[in-house]
Amino acid sequence: MRLNIRPSLLVPLLILSAAAAAMFFSSSKSQITPEQCAQTGFPVMFIDTMAGKKIGRHSYTAARYELDGHSGGCSVRGRGNTTWQTRELYKKPYLLRLEDEAPLLGMNSARKWVLIANTADKSFLRNSYCIMRLGRIWSRMKWIPQGRPLSLFLNGKYNGSYLLFEKIEIAPGRMSLPGEGSFLATVNSRLNKEWNFITARGTKVSIRMEGRTESEYKAMEKAVQNAEDILFSGGFTDAGTGWRSVLDEDSFIDWYLANEFPKNHDAKFQASCWFLYDSVQQKIFMGPPWDFDISCGNIRWDGCENPEGLYVGTDKWYGRLFEDESFVQSVRARWKETRAEVSASFLWIQEEADALRPLVELNDSVWRSIGRRQWPHAPGWKQRKTYQSEVDYMLNFLQKRAQWLDEEFS
Repeated sequence: MRLNIRPSLLVPLLILSAAAAAMFFSSSKSQITPEQCAQTGFPVMFIDTMAGKKIGRHSYTAARYELDGHSGGCSVRGRGNTTWQTRELYKKPYLLRLEDEAPLLGMNSARKWVLIANTADKSFLRNSYCIMRLGRIWSRMKWIPQGRPLSLFLNGKYNGSYLLFEKIEIAPGRMSLPGEGSFLATVNSRLNKEWNFITARGTKVSIRMEGRTESEYKAMEKAVQNAEDILFSGGFTDAGTGWRSVLDEDSFIDWYLANEFPKNHDAKFQASCWFLYDSVQQKIFMGPPWDFDISCGNIRWDGCENPEGLYVGTDKWYGRLFEDESFVQSVRARWKETRAEVSASFLWIQEEADALRPLVELNDSVWRSIGRRQWPHAPGWKQRKTYQSEVDYMLNFLQKRAQWLDEEFS
């Protein structure tokens, strides 16, 4: 039977539906205790805002935190874009700023930390695998951030499983600037940072250095534009004056493979494509790797659900690099050199999944994502009713992807 709902009733119904969902999640979160979380074998983090104030997306809220023997004052706000804008993604990611730096969970001491929600990734594996595990294989980037899984309680209520990650930033214990005039930047289609610009070739760039003068930002912009101009010049393959004079080949190859292999959708110079300009060497270094929620087949558009076909190397800067046969040969050689480690990483996925299972299943008892419709609606989601089925889907995609790349790079 088909229900005919008057348009005037749609908005109230949507509001009621959202309210019902909020009540359900709130009730479920209240039933999970810190003791249950500790039984998973992973750390438990507590964040309590002043007077229980709700955490917003754009401005920091004062709070206190406690984790693994460390505690103190902090402030917290929402971070990310899609997770906050998509109706189906209820669990939110956060940015944590400590009053005093601390070496949380054995990582380098720092003030700023990222709490990755993995809301869109039902395997809870893609970010840790692609950043840390593949980062160990393709390691010729300036820095690879580290992360640790944990359970998070917000204002006394269980909020789910998270990855506590080191924030990409210029700071002690994180990335360092090689010299005066060096800077950190991202390819960022949203152009929503303090200083943004679009290159002559349409590359959208955000400088990730705060509080600089306009002349300093203009100098950074000029360095990026100069590199792009040389890359797209007539003599771009020249060994002395071509693209290798302004782009670091090793980091560009390793960042490429770390994103092409899992077919990371955002890595086609759309978002979260980080790079560092080294003023001493006067070169751009790609990396670190970041943001792999919609990789490894966890998507259903632009062909990224298909383990076959090149994606990252077909457009923008990488499209131009692939016009240089010597770069193509270097990519092929690097793939063959690291292929055995790629195969070994598949075992890591299953071992990590086995360890994470109680953490993920506890999270799913509240957020109910496995086996249910949820952005980005990866193919076959209706048939995958268990955590292991999501792990198998990811593994199957990567195994087929590796076999296809073997043929492509042969």
